Formats: sequence, structure tokens, C-alpha cells
Amino acid sequence: MDLQNLWETLLFVLRAKLEDPRAVEVWIEKCVPGELQADSLVLKVPNRYYEEWIAENYLEAMEREVSGILARPMRVTFHTTDRPTPPTPAPEPVIQVATLPGAIVGVNARQTFNSFVIGECNKFAHAAACAVAEEPARKYNPLFIYGGTGLGKTHLMHAVGNEIGSNGSERVVYTTAEDFMNEMINALRYKNMDEFRTKYRKQASVLLVDDIQFLSGKDRTQEEFFHTFNALQTSGRQIVLTSDVPPRDIDKLMPRLRTRFEGGLLADMQAPDRETLIAILFRKADVIGLTLPVDLADIIASVVRGNIREVEGILTRLQAQHAFYRQPITVEFAQRTMPELFASNKPDVTVPQIIQAVAKLHNIRSADITGTKRTRTLTRPRQIAMFLARTHTSLSFPELGREFGGRDHSTIQHGFRKVERELADDADLSYKIRLIEAELKLRSEV
Repeated sequence: MDLQNLWETLLFVLRAKLEDPRAVEVWIEKCVPGELQADSLVLKVPNRYYEEWIAENYLEAMEREVSGILARPMRVTFHTTDRPTPPTPAPEPVIQVATLPGAIVGVNARQTFNSFVIGECNKFAHAAACAVAEEPARKYNPLFIYGGTGLGKTHLMHAVGNEIGSNGSERVVYTTAEDFMNEMINALRYKNMDEFRTKYRKQASVLLVDDIQFLSGKDRTQEEFFHTFNALQTSGRQIVLTSDVPPRDIDKLMPRLRTRFEGGLLADMQAPDRETLIAILFRKADVIGLTLPVDLADIIASVVRGNIREVEGILTRLQAQHAFYRQPITVEFAQRTMPELFASNKPDVTVPQIIQAVAKLHNIRSADITGTKRTRTLTRPRQIAMFLARTHTSLSFPELGREFGGRDHSTIQHGFRKVERELADDADLSYKIRLIEAELKLRSEV
């Protein structure tokens, strides 16, 4: 087998076998086959960052598959070329970018890559953000980070801004979609649109926009943001966006905005697993000067369901109680001063119990819900079960995926969000969920 055929075969096998097939497109395809030796395959990589990331995360799988293809033990080694990625040429007319001293506008200086806790739930999004920070507008533009509330999307966005802005030559501008709209309304009211457009289209060399789903249904703001997006992207400047949902799930979004959002890299963030959440607890406790016992950290991690903002709120209240009573922080101290942490609002319920109750209501088998058939009569109950399991257990989306027949976490997340969105307008759905919760003796969340 010649070198090129080996490389194409390897890519095909990795796409099929890697847990996250996007890794092939995002990382491994950036390699170029260099040389095939008797006991090794040499790959050329663009820079040291790619080499370290691929070696740490995918080298073992690559060596295993190459050895299997060639039927002999093989190593995979890397040669760094440090070749620059050519920027996309800007079409005419070229946007004239204002020459301003480097500045960081609106970015939280405390939210950096160093203070971000990496776990399986956010590893891909973190790697993508690091790549953007290392080479703005050359790798992924836009970078679109999405996931549920309180999972660290904003932290990662601020980390990108701080890293890029640290060299002092870039003007990094952070805003929320709501603030962007309010600024635009004021600019229209006071006839300052030229000033508004200069700030975002000419002065910003990097634009960070949080909660872009807020643009849903706001046609005039979408129109303005569309032209801002084009002005930045066509002149080779970086855009980073965050959202609670992927672009396809943002309701009433202009198709041309949706296609532009999807034209970059989409990176999702999941709820942290228990170990990652405890690591986040200790990191945030250190920042505010709290010494947190391990047993108390474990209790807090069991109370919150992966929501990092909720973690911050608990630590803030704990810090206030500690400052007031001036007593050591222990489990007993927390029980006495914050009894709500230990009050169980929900009885213990398992995912199999939820699946059984949903199946009973719909007159189907539990195995139908965890199975692979996708008929309408099964898809709806399956999504209801996913919603209830996420609502009434502390399991993360990946953990729930395993409970639902080994499904991908994104499938569980989609089912949960679909039911969550439709509850307000679907009385029949709401009634069904209350019936199931009553069967399981659960407090209704509807």
C-alpha cells in the first residue's frame, strides 16, 4: 500500500471508530502524509499546537489502526512544518479598519484559560477556543459555542478575548446580543448609527457576542448584525458567538445568518460530570479564598445538576455565612447555616423507573424507548423520557445517553430541549408529563 492510499484508508477508519468523528475533520485532516517507513508513518503538522493535541488525544488510536491496516506494528510520528495558514482574501470593496491602539472592551479579566477547568464535557470547545486564540481569523471563523445555561460558555469566550488581547495590538470587543440591540436602538433614536457601526465594523478586530439566540425574531437587529458580521469576516477579523442552542434551533433566525453561523466551527458544551464539577468547585473556592472540605464539595456536587452558575451562587452564600459567623467551614456548619442544601425536594428516582412510567402511559414497552426504532409513536415518548430523566436526576447528558441504549449525548440534549420548548404551548404534553410525575411521586417541574 502506498503512502496516499494508507492515509486515505486511515482517515476512513478513524471517522468510523473515533467517539467524536469531528476530530478527523478538525484535527487529523490538518496533517499531511510525509513518509512511510518500515516501522513508522511520518505526518507533517502545521505547528506545535496541533502536534501536542493530536499526540495527546488521538495518537494511540492512530497507531492501532495503522498497525491493523498494514498488519505489522507501526508508530506514528510528527514533523512540524510551522506553515502559516493563508488568510482568505477579502472581496471588494475592502472594509477600511480604523487604526486604534490595542484594547479589551467589556471582557472579564478574571475569566482566562488558566482558570477554566477542562473535562470530557468541554474538551472539544476548549481546544477550539485555544486554536482561535492562537491564530485569530485563520482557523475557525466564526467559532460558535453552544450549550445549556451555566456551563461555562461565557468563561470560554472571555478567555479567548483575554488571550488575544494580551499582546496589546488587537482591539477585542465583547457584548451580548441584547446589549447590541439596545445600543442600536439608541443609535437610531439619537441618529448616531455611523458611530455605532464604526465601533463594531471598523474599530473591532475581534468581536465576541454572547447569547446570540436573543436575536430570535428581532428582524431589524438581525439585519444590522448580518452586515456587521459580513464586514468583520470579509476583512479577516475573528468572530466568536455563544448560544444556548445550535444555529438550526434558533427560532425565527434569518436563513442567511443561520448559514453564516454554521459556516464556521460549531462546538458544544455539556454539563460536567461529577469529577469535573468537583474540580470546578475547588477551583472557584480557591479564587474566593474558601477552604472547602472534600465531603462538603461532594454534597454540593450532588445538589447542583452541572450548572456552574449555581455552584458560584452556593459558594458565595457559603462565603457570606463564613464571614458572618467566623467559624470553620464544615459539613455541620453548612447544614446549620444553609439547610436548603440538604433538603431533598425530589425523591430518589432512577432512569429505568422513569422509562417504565413513560412506557406505561403510552402503552408501549420500556425496551421500545431505549431501542433504535424511530417511528412517531416511539419518538415522542422517548423524548418525554429524556426530558424527565434530565429534569429529575443528576445525570449529565453523556451519562443519560448510556441509560438510553448508548445514544450520543447530543441526541439526549435535542430530545430534552425539544420537549422543554414545546411545554408552554402544548397543553396535552404538559398534562402527560404531570401524570407521569404523579405516578413517580415527583414534584412537578411544569
